[in-house]
Parts: sequence; structure tokens; C-alpha cells
Amino acid sequence: MSRKLRSRLSLIAFSAFILIFNLGPILWGILGSLRPREEIMRFPPQPLPSSLSLEHYAAIAESGFLGAARNSLIYAAITVVVALVAGSIAAYALDRLRFAGKAVVMFLVIAGIPLASGAAALIVPSYLYMTSLGLSDTPWVLPLVYIAYNLPTAVWVLKGALGGLSRELDEAAAIDGAGRLRTLFEILLPLCKPAIGAAALFCFVGAWNEFVAGSVLVDNPDLRPVQVSIYQNMGYFGRDWGPLLAAATLAILPIIAAFLVFGRLLIAGLTKGAVKG
Repeated sequence: MSRKLRSRLSLIAFSAFILIFNLGPILWGILGSLRPREEIMRFPPQPLPSSLSLEHYAAIAESGFLGAARNSLIYAAITVVVALVAGSIAAYALDRLRFAGKAVVMFLVIAGIPLASGAAALIVPSYLYMTSLGLSDTPWVLPLVYIAYNLPTAVWVLKGALGGLSRELDEAAAIDGAGRLRTLFEILLPLCKPAIGAAALFCFVGAWNEFVAGSVLVDNPDLRPVQVSIYQNMGYFGRDWGPLLAAATLAILPIIAAFLVFGRLLIAGLTKGAVKG
């Protein structure tokens, strides 16, 4: 066996292992959500269910899960739209304009990027601040928090893309009488579609998957986001595995769909501003 063939077989085996390692728990959870209740805790576990049942999906539909999923879609959509618009303007200012404190602002943007995944560190000041403003347990509190958490990521991604565009485009637009905002939204941003897609994905996933703020800032069940709704299946006396697996299965579908549709934009958007020229 040649070295080239051995190397290729090793790569295929390694890729298969990574694929099984990552997809195995997801597939097992999907199968578990379709098992009848009496089969979920059977030992030893069976690889495939003896019959398929939708009883767990019916249970979560009656518990208000679909309303929570609708809430999260609305929260995520607001987050994406506002973060992209505000992030585009901020990225343009940081890349194209000169002003005092520019380096400090950019440092704060980069320092704020971990907020998208480390929201728990700021949950206490966020709760106190939103409560003092009278926004706690209102329809607007979670979108505002999600925008604040994900805006730095949008600014960082879009600034990298704008930095890869020639400044001659701005000069040509200025000669034609276009202002800065028109130049940004009509000329520059259409050339940054991969970066816009990548930033939108980051913001959507950050808002959809957020749990801590949603569990603390909102008490009204009608305003509950999807991740908090999933957690309701974990009670003091144990876990209701069937509805828990069904809710988790439905909750990952928007994320999978988003990455299947916009996955290429994510890679292209992150590498857009890596090399200027």
C-alpha cells in the first residue's frame, strides 16, 4: 500500500470518527424523541426504537413550547436586523473615519465579543439595570440584551470585510454626490454579502441559544424563550426525557437549517478581510 493511499485512508477514517463523534448524540436524541415512553429508559438501550411515536412532540406542543419557539424567532430576528444595521454603521466609522479615541473604541468592541457566549458574567448588572429602567419582564428586554451581547461580533466581522474594499469606491461615490450613508448601504455593503451573512449567523445563533438572560430577566411564560422552555422539562424530581429530547430536537432545527443555507457565507465572511490588496 502506497504512502499516498495510507494517508488518504487515514484522513477518511479520522473524518468519519469526527462525524460520528459530533452527529452521534444528535441522532441518538432524535431517535429518543421518537421512542415510546416505556422504551426510553429500557436497559440495555436499543439502537433503534421498536416503533415510532409522536407522543412527546404532542406533549411539548400542549406545554407551550411552540409559543416559546416563536418568541425566540422574533427575538433573534430583531437582534439580527438591529445588529446588522448598527454594526454596519459602526464598522464603517471604525474603518473609514478618523476620530479621537478610535483605538479605545475598537478595543472595547473586541473585548465585548465574548459577551455572546459569556452572558452569565453580566447577568446581575443587566438585571439591575433593566429593572431600574422598568424593562424587566417586558417584550423588549431580551432583544435589547441580545443586541448588546451580539453587536460587537457584528461590528468585528463587518469591519474586516469593509477593510478589504478599496477606498477608491468611497472617492468615486463622493464624486457622484453620494453621502457616507448612501455609500455604505448602496455601494459597500452589497459587496460584503458573505460578511453580512456571517454576522447574521453569529447574531442569530447567539440570540437563539441564549439561556441565562432569558431565565432571569423574564418571568412571564408568554415571553419565555425557547431555551428556557426546554429547561422546564427538567424538574426537581427528575427529567422528563421524552419531551426534553423532543424539545431539544426541534430547537436545533433552525440552527441546522441556517448553517446548511448560509454555511458558505460564514467561511467566506470570516476570511473576507483577512488579506487586503
